[in-house]
Amino acid sequence: MNKLLRSPLFLMAFTIFIDFVGFGLILPLLPFWAEHLGANATGIGLILTTYALAQFIFTPILGRLSDRYGRKPVIVASLLIEAVSFALSALANALPFLLVARFIGGLGASNIGSAQAVVSDVTSPEERARGMGMVGAAIGLGFVVGPALGGMLAPLGAAVPFWAAMGVALVNALLVTRFLPETHKRRAAALESRTKHNENVLFAGWRYAMKSGALARLIAVNLLFTVAFTAMETVFPLFTQHTFGWTAMQNGYIFTYVGIIIVIMQGGLVGRLVKYAGERGLAIGGMAMLATGLILLAWSVNLALLLIALGILSVGDGAVTPTISTLLSFASPPESQGETLGLAQGIAGLGRIIGPLTAGVLFQLGGAGTPFLVGGILTALAAVLLLSSLPGRSSISGVSRGNESLPAGEQTSEAHPSMAGER
Repeated sequence: MNKLLRSPLFLMAFTIFIDFVGFGLILPLLPFWAEHLGANATGIGLILTTYALAQFIFTPILGRLSDRYGRKPVIVASLLIEAVSFALSALANALPFLLVARFIGGLGASNIGSAQAVVSDVTSPEERARGMGMVGAAIGLGFVVGPALGGMLAPLGAAVPFWAAMGVALVNALLVTRFLPETHKRRAAALESRTKHNENVLFAGWRYAMKSGALARLIAVNLLFTVAFTAMETVFPLFTQHTFGWTAMQNGYIFTYVGIIIVIMQGGLVGRLVKYAGERGLAIGGMAMLATGLILLAWSVNLALLLIALGILSVGDGAVTPTISTLLSFASPPESQGETLGLAQGIAGLGRIIGPLTAGVLFQLGGAGTPFLVGGILTALAAVLLLSSLPGRSSISGVSRGNESLPAGEQTSEAHPSMAGER
């Protein structure tokens, strides 16, 4: 156990798990709490959109700050902000107050890019997909455990899950402060150089991504994939109600089935599969499976076909999420890992805004299976983008191997152009 507590990779995965347990605690309650404050269906959707909007804005900013000041202080600060947001949500006595609280919560939850940057800092290129998979598995487990605990606490009082989530965030901040070492050692010289050429250093990543063809394609892939998957999640309960007459209970069982497959993929199989297919090959294969599963889902008129379709798309999702993050880290200079991964996660936040809205419109206008068909097409397009030449593990195998790296002054993208994609 002592060895695990000294492993930055395990600590980061454990931190993410606790973080998402805290978030999951309030999921069963949040819509009802919003209704208690006078929100209708539109108001509840606005709360979710506000949270995602904050992540879209602040995830790349926090990633950039972690490149400049270190991962640890940014992660600790974000957890403390999350704790404040949970307290404000519990104290909210009007819908505008709750909207502000959830926007602050989205800011606090914008640390995922910084967390992925920790993984990039401490893993060799050969092991990076496995490390990203551990983070993905931690997120999945958090979403399984958190809502279950939230459901158990809700009978004790409407605000109790919010206070419990606040306590979880504070404990998490203490654990990070006590045990997580600072993993980013290469920031000073490279960042000073880039700052001279960018007056607004916080938004330099947007300009850099637009100049790098590889980064731009990967970010576009991440956006398309996120839109497709979140659209499926949004309308799936409506689809099963329309097709099978299911209620929330049956849908809960199905989402557990999906979550277990994704956790198994990300937590154990991705690291092994990437040794045979490579990161890009596994990402392309995952996208193909996801597209196939979504299209099959649109025609699933019996339980057997539904389970097969969901199984295929869950395996695809479990393969794509960590490998895309790994490819993004390969396409970025060592001194900008937090900014790049944060930018990608911020764009994914935009996808979580677009996906549900688009899915609702398609479901209403085109029928129950239309969002799945469109999602399959978007995912197939993402696979085509991945077929383009992208930086791979071999392009950086001699540059960044966890903390066994070249001196800071020799690690800039100018010294290793392949790391920056197509400048």
